Amino acid sequence: MSEVVDVLNKVLESTSSLDYEYADLRYEYREGFSIEVRKGVVEASQVGIRRGVGIRVLADGAWGFASAESLELEELRNALERAFKLAKTSAKAREKRVELAEVKVYKDRVSSRVKENPVDVPVEEKVGLALEVDRRITSYGDVIKDVSVMYLDGSFRKVFVSSEGAEIVVEGVRTYLRVYATAGEAGKLSPAYEAIGGVKGFEIYRGEEPFQLAKTVAERAIGLLKASLPKGGLLTVVLDNKLLALIVHEAFGHCAEADLVISGDILTGKIGQKVASELVTIVDDPEPPNANGWTPYDDEGVKARKVFIVEKGVLKEYMQSRETAAVLGMEPTGNARAQDYSFVPIVRMRNTYMMPGDWDPEEIIRETREGFYLKGAFGGQADANGDFMFSVQEAWRIENGKIKEPYRGVTVSGNAIEVLKSVDAVGKDFKIGFPGTCGKGQMAPVDGGGPHIRCKIIVGGRR
Repeated sequence: MSEVVDVLNKVLESTSSLDYEYADLRYEYREGFSIEVRKGVVEASQVGIRRGVGIRVLADGAWGFASAESLELEELRNALERAFKLAKTSAKAREKRVELAEVKVYKDRVSSRVKENPVDVPVEEKVGLALEVDRRITSYGDVIKDVSVMYLDGSFRKVFVSSEGAEIVVEGVRTYLRVYATAGEAGKLSPAYEAIGGVKGFEIYRGEEPFQLAKTVAERAIGLLKASLPKGGLLTVVLDNKLLALIVHEAFGHCAEADLVISGDILTGKIGQKVASELVTIVDDPEPPNANGWTPYDDEGVKARKVFIVEKGVLKEYMQSRETAAVLGMEPTGNARAQDYSFVPIVRMRNTYMMPGDWDPEEIIRETREGFYLKGAFGGQADANGDFMFSVQEAWRIENGKIKEPYRGVTVSGNAIEVLKSVDAVGKDFKIGFPGTCGKGQMAPVDGGGPHIRCKIIVGGRR
């Protein structure tokens, strides 16, 4: 990596005569393996290596960007010159100059902490793991109509240098295992899925967790076959950690990304205002070190920090890049992330969660007279107004503090701010570790979590 740092710095030195205000070069090397198994058959497997350099140049108050897939000095110098020319050309069409908020310049090297690098694990062992998880699910019999087991791992290295003198190296690995099954009976289909992973090594698969995942998915899919549809409406619900994580990320978190705030969304101009119950504190965090969105430095070389988006119900700050921070007169937060070297960094979440409270989850249910206990999610949609609709994996009716019969085919919808304002109980059972990939024109690894909470939400079902 020191050789890469030297090459990138030589590119900057050899182009110092160009009259740009700022430039940075971001080298990335990624090596990955994936396999998908469906009902005992390896349907797809892939090994991939991708490397290159992304170059940004700020000239005359406008950005230019170019990328190259080589570390040859001459090719990188040509790419920087292309980015410079693009910046000069686009500056003529800009009404307002791009400014960058000042940041501390770092020279640092950071590596993720893992016990067993998956790159060192034989492919046969990874395939064997996926096949055994598949076998555990299909062993439940013909009631299981479909199974999909997806295993992914990869290592990454990033080198960032800038005309301000930054030199940052970040290295790490990610692993991911997704288990999906559909049960079917009498014309009814019931799907279920679970996933584990993050910035973790192969050691997370050495125990029983992958096979417990298979058991959970199979039994959930089968168990919900005989469940009926609930009667819908605005109801009191208890949300589990995973469903809360989805709502916090998709319906609320995106609205706190500063580029969307500047464009205009539900949180624009609301700093200092109450946007949730006083029991609610929401954080976007570059840590923990094993979370899927681990980001010690962002793709602008900014040292990442915790962002307390909401504190005791009050909107405190937005997630920022250097450019958005300059526009809003705020501080950069280390949230500028790019899919890879061929993309420019934009404002993205990392690990977004709600802080725990002081209720036991069982106590929350016990103190709920009637409503639903909702667990897990299948995804859905949300918009810049904070309006959302998500599908729920499990729904259980609560009556006089006790869990009754299950329901299937349940959706939840509402407005994120209204839902968060209705929170009246927050559990102490904080959990983070729901790895995913978030799309916003680009893909980025993220994570989320939180405790159990009680709130009011629109439950979709039969009329």
